[in-house]
Amino acid sequence: MKREISKRGKCKREWLIKGQITIFIIIALLILIILIVLFARTDLENVFATKSPVQEVENCARVYVEQGIDILSKQGGSINPENYYLYDGNKVEYVCYAEANLQNCVMQKPILKNTIEDELLKYSESKINNCLQEVKKSLEKNGYEVLMKDTKIKIELIPDNVLVDINLDLKITKDGTENYKNLKLGIKSKIYNFIMITSSIMSWETRFGDSETLNYMLYYPSIKVEKKKQGDSSKIYILTDRETDEKFMFAVRSFAIPPGMIEVRK
Repeated sequence: MKREISKRGKCKREWLIKGQITIFIIIALLILIILIVLFARTDLENVFATKSPVQEVENCARVYVEQGIDILSKQGGSINPENYYLYDGNKVEYVCYAEANLQNCVMQKPILKNTIEDELLKYSESKINNCLQEVKKSLEKNGYEVLMKDTKIKIELIPDNVLVDINLDLKITKDGTENYKNLKLGIKSKIYNFIMITSSIMSWETRFGDSETLNYMLYYPSIKVEKKKQGDSSKIYILTDRETDEKFMFAVRSFAIPPGMIEVRK
């Protein structure tokens, strides 16, 4: 009887041990399956995360156009200022300038919007084309046949936005063929709004030799307008969007007062 109980106990222990081993094997298999799924998912995510040629060009265009806007906004709408006032380390272009004293300024850029659009295009066009060539080389290295004609780029400033239109005319062939004709993107910016106010200020400066900043802030409460008078009778205007903190600054020299003369004009 004791032997029989002992055998039953031994069998029970063996069954428990086998059961535990089975559970461990199942757990190990589950862990292995989970790891395989995770690695497979990561690979899939990497595949789908790969940017298309158009996305690469779009990202590149956005970076360089935004860079151009930033430079133009600090330098009075000019990439390489020639007639400028050095303010806070920035070469701020004179948009309205009088070389002689006691004379109202003359507009240096009468159609400021068109001038800034041209400057922005000159800055970004070659850089965007370089990106296109890099995309082309990368595709060809991976066995694609790439046909690309001369790219045409247009930039237009509109309220609250900068519109970029890229005529790609890009054809990519491997197992199949993909055609990309046009790429259009909008970049949020207040530069158009700033240009309109700047043009109005220039008009006042040419007629009266000065402007009243408070009037602009009454009409445009979302924009802060500052006028910083400098020692040589130059003025630095700084326009700031109160929501985004985006800025645009430009220089004016109008009705300059000679040294020793007391200014009585308001």
